[in-house]
Amino acid sequence: MHRKILLVFTAISTVCMPIRAQDDSNARPPVSKVDIDIVKRAREILSSPAVWNRADNRQCPADEKTFSLYCALEKATQETGGHFEHRGAAMQEARFVIDDIAPHRDYEHRLMGYNNDPTTTFADIQRVFALLETRIATRLRDEQHGQSATAPDLKVQIAILKRVRALLASDATWDRNSSQQCHDGASKLGIYCAFRQASMEITGRFDGGGAAIDETRVEISSHAPNRARYQARLVDYNNDPTVSLSDLQKLLETVEGRLTNAQK
Repeated sequence: MHRKILLVFTAISTVCMPIRAQDDSNARPPVSKVDIDIVKRAREILSSPAVWNRADNRQCPADEKTFSLYCALEKATQETGGHFEHRGAAMQEARFVIDDIAPHRDYEHRLMGYNNDPTTTFADIQRVFALLETRIATRLRDEQHGQSATAPDLKVQIAILKRVRALLASDATWDRNSSQQCHDGASKLGIYCAFRQASMEITGRFDGGGAAIDETRVEISSHAPNRARYQARLVDYNNDPTVSLSDLQKLLETVEGRLTNAQK
């Protein structure tokens, strides 16, 4: 009897092993422009607290009227890409966002766990979408240009951060009421225009992207106390009356440290 049970268990295990091997919770498939569209559509689907399902079970019926984070992404994938995969790029990158913003929660299922966590607010869910879109856009740009966290690129990005810190070294050079309209020769700069000037000085170009500025946006979205009210993160953080020059410098120092560690 025991031998029969053992043989049955062994057979089941043999059949299931390939399935488990394929379900890699840390898989990172290539991203595409479609994944950005998926995130934007998911944010539209989960547009207000009234349609937020706080009790997710990862079952997403076609006729549902409320949506969890998981189901919003599933529905958006079906509408945008036509085919949903549990380990698709947008889904996986969303899981990695949660790893970053809730590193000690140890959820069994990251999307469901974070969605159902009683400490998670609707603003937190919207922040996941913002961080997710930035993460995918950064990956897409880096992969297209073959610059996925290369040491030379990181060295340049760290140099840009150092220059931004120097440009915003004192209240005399910090514009507390800035915008994304940057003027050459300005005596005061907001953080966005400081990134523009630093990038122009060091690389000769500025396209609003790059690891330095993107990671700064992510840090603001993750930790700024008033982040839920921000729309243009760099400008809104810069102009937030509760943000001090010390806060700004600490933000840039944190991002610089992160890129320095990634370079090692």
